[in-house]
Amino acid sequence: MNRSVGSLINRWSMIQKCTNKFCAYLAQVESLHSSGATEQDKIEKAKILYKEMERGTFTMDHSWNLLRHQPKWHQHMNTLNTRRKPHDKRLSNEQSSEVLGDVVEEHVERPAGKNAEKENLRKRKAQESSDAEFNMALGAMTEDRRLFMAERREWQTKADRDRGAQLELDKRKFDAEMMSKDLSGMNAMQQVYFHKVQKKIWEESMSDSDGISE
Repeated sequence: MNRSVGSLINRWSMIQKCTNKFCAYLAQVESLHSSGATEQDKIEKAKILYKEMERGTFTMDHSWNLLRHQPKWHQHMNTLNTRRKPHDKRLSNEQSSEVLGDVVEEHVERPAGKNAEKENLRKRKAQESSDAEFNMALGAMTEDRRLFMAERREWQTKADRDRGAQLELDKRKFDAEMMSKDLSGMNAMQQVYFHKVQKKIWEESMSDSDGISE
């Protein structure tokens, strides 16, 4: 994309400002002389310091990687370091290193404090209490359902039994009515039909009697 001279100057000014600050934080981290720390570890700690102090994330990695190996950039950084003079109201280099080291330790290595542990314990107990209440409610619902299903089966069994008894009573009434029919006043076809019905009722009655006697 084509940029105007003013646009390029503004862009370079922003890059220079951010990378200058990042280099300063990286220098502070390197002055701590942390044993066993790799270059990448120092870069990550410098990014943490940048985020803490500048209230923003360092996003100029690409530009910094291009600049860090350029002789003119080294000369520029040396000039800036020479110009920086300690004021009475500022911390000395040693004090600044200690403060920045504390910030790094706090964000990278320092474990959770007692307040955080208490809060986590409180949340865990609240969750356990909530789970216990839920399990109790679920258990009560399960028991209620079990009782309901048992009562339903009992009611269904009783209803089936009552319905069977009623059907048996109706059948007996029908059989008695059929057996008491006077066939003499009927025509030949009716007599044949009702005779067959009566014969069937008689056979079923005899079969039931044989089953009872056995």
